[in-house]
Amino acid sequence: MWEGNEMMPNFSVPLNGFQQASSDLDKIAHRIASHEQTGRSNEETGAAALGLDPAADLTLLAQVENTAEANLRVLSAQDDLAKSMLDFFA
Repeated sequence: MWEGNEMMPNFSVPLNGFQQASSDLDKIAHRIASHEQTGRSNEETGAAALGLDPAADLTLLAQVENTAEANLRVLSAQDDLAKSMLDFFA
């Protein structure tokens, strides 16, 4: 959580987590969009035939949202800590 001997928080861990959540969101959105672009309605082919699982996609979206929010909270807390330390040593 801390970089080397410096007394500053390491922002790379929550940033990497947030970037991963963003990447996961892109993958889910692409998968949903690619199914919508087939030009077939679910009534013609059935959702199962298209490999659609809306419940799973919504669950993944909720997990991505929670991951992103948690990492943003860590970033915010580390930012506040860094500001406090700078004020203390200034």
